[in-house]
Amino acid sequence: MSDMQNMDRENKKRRLRNNIVQMPGSQAPPEEMDEDEIITRHRRKKFLRIFLVILFLAAALFCGYRYFYQHEYTDYSVHWERAMRFVDETDNGTDSQTSAGTDETSASGGEEGAEASGEGETSGDPAETESTDSASDSGSLQGVTGSQFVEYIPFGENVIRYTRDGATYIDGSGNNVWTVSYEMRTPISNVNGDYAVIADQQGNQMYICNTTGCTGVAETQLPITKAAVSSIGVTAAVVEDSTASYIFYFRRDGEALGINIKMLLSGDGYPVDIALSPDGTQIVMSVMYLDGGTMKNRVVFYDFSEIGKNVNNRYIGGFEEEFDGQMVARVRYLNQDTVCAFSDTGLTFISVRNVIPDPNVISVTVEEEIESICYSDQYAAVIVDNQSGTPYRMDIYATDGTLKESIEFDYPYTGASIDGDKVILYNGESCMVYNLDGYKKFEGQFEFPVSLVRSGKNRFNSLIVAGSDRMQELRLR
Repeated sequence: MSDMQNMDRENKKRRLRNNIVQMPGSQAPPEEMDEDEIITRHRRKKFLRIFLVILFLAAALFCGYRYFYQHEYTDYSVHWERAMRFVDETDNGTDSQTSAGTDETSASGGEEGAEASGEGETSGDPAETESTDSASDSGSLQGVTGSQFVEYIPFGENVIRYTRDGATYIDGSGNNVWTVSYEMRTPISNVNGDYAVIADQQGNQMYICNTTGCTGVAETQLPITKAAVSSIGVTAAVVEDSTASYIFYFRRDGEALGINIKMLLSGDGYPVDIALSPDGTQIVMSVMYLDGGTMKNRVVFYDFSEIGKNVNNRYIGGFEEEFDGQMVARVRYLNQDTVCAFSDTGLTFISVRNVIPDPNVISVTVEEEIESICYSDQYAAVIVDNQSGTPYRMDIYATDGTLKESIEFDYPYTGASIDGDKVILYNGESCMVYNLDGYKKFEGQFEFPVSLVRSGKNRFNSLIVAGSDRMQELRLR
């Protein structure tokens, strides 16, 4: 009996277990996931974490970029200062310069500060204005003696300082890298990349230099009127006599290349301005000539590579109708592919990407009177008398002729330049700096008369200011 009862009890338990209904809210036993699903879920979580980190970093970088790009500096400190004084030519006949002062000092500018600048031009009519690659670009300032003048041109990390007696390259830390001595009555200069030429206008010598020193001295028989250098040191000089102008080519060591162009004043015209391509194989000239008693202008190209050997007088192209009624005061290779001709009525961009100048030029007409021009390897700009609002407006164009930005300002500038993505306006006492999107970065006064302002080593917040008696690097804040 007991066995039957036990069996009956076990059967009831079995039936009870089989008929159990899961109560609401109770958890089902966990399902086992296969290995592939586990790996997929792990990858999704890892990807999400990485995405969130990237999103955070991107937001931080964007905010930082916007801050630095739009932030206006209001003060500065003097990072270093160098005294610039002349010494009588008693030590090896050289014109030496001394350096002094390396301590950082504070100079409160209130609402002062500055951002960098590079190549540029002084204020004035384009026909009378020179860019920073010529003597009158950086502004003329009398030195410590009545007859001694001092000129600065942007070069390398900093500037070349030159006078009638010699030139010195000063690097971004204020150190004299090299000094060369000479005697010139009217020194003029031109810069292209890491090479510079200093020539004696109406004299017969040209000093060719790079960032390490003087590489050669070229001499001419006739007086020099203009000089240009390429970024590899090949140099061209325009000389003239009573009937013709001649363009002679020289190596970077000063040796003549035996290549020249003759231009008769009575037929070919007179070269107003010249420029060499960065690689030194081409030269562009603005030429004034008489046609039926009327003065006209043309822009012409000559080639000194193998291509130029196959054409008469190495002439590979020119433009006359495009400049009818205009006077082109400045021609420049903005880069290896683009030439810009600055006239009294606007800008003309000429492509030389395929060596032979493209006949389809891009012309930008400027209705207002042009006060100044400036340029870099990516942009060309004109400053005009504004017809409404502020007195001046700077229009900045890309190499394809499109308008990059217009900046209106009310500032009595004497110099203007473009350095990278910075635009700087300055006079002997102060400066005003914008970026290429039109945001003002700095406006402030200086402690001494200056003739040139450009970027310092730290291009975000430093600049170099140079005058006849001293030079400073300012750190903006």
